[in-house]
Amino acid sequence: MKILKTVKRPITTTLAAIVVIGIAYVIGAFLTGPGSVRAGGGVIPTAVLNMPCGILPATDTNGNAVTLLVRIAETTEARKAGLNGVGAKALDTMVLLYAHLKLESTRVKYETGGIRAPLELAVIDELGNVVAVKKASTTATTSSIYVTEKHQWVLAAKEGLLAKLGIVKGSIVTPDDLRRIG
Repeated sequence: MKILKTVKRPITTTLAAIVVIGIAYVIGAFLTGPGSVRAGGGVIPTAVLNMPCGILPATDTNGNAVTLLVRIAETTEARKAGLNGVGAKALDTMVLLYAHLKLESTRVKYETGGIRAPLELAVIDELGNVVAVKKASTTATTSSIYVTEKHQWVLAAKEGLLAKLGIVKGSIVTPDDLRRIG
């Protein structure tokens, strides 16, 4: 009987040690996991995930039809959040449509702080014409870009993505034909 008690004690201690190590592993994964995802550049903040999606028809400068999948920043809160905090990999395919209720005729500020890749903004007038494409620097000293052209919509994307999709100055984007999905 004494031998059995002696054997039980090391087994109990070993099991307790395994449980403690398992708990430590789970806690460590919980604490370091989000940092690993952030470092990978695939982060999409909740504010962006909560924005509605839509399919936006457009026409490039050669007259070819283009279809864009966009996130729609239509509320003041969504426009203020913009693409802030979106990881570089997530920006590879993300296009954000800033939708204003009316023609903006004054200088409008778009926040770029916390964005992890250079951006470009396609400025669209009330008729759907892309009147300018602006590059937005994402340096530590630059946290916003001003659009001075009259506009009702702005498409924001990682630098080069809009051109790949055929959206350049002179293109026609028709946000009035925006079809919401989801």
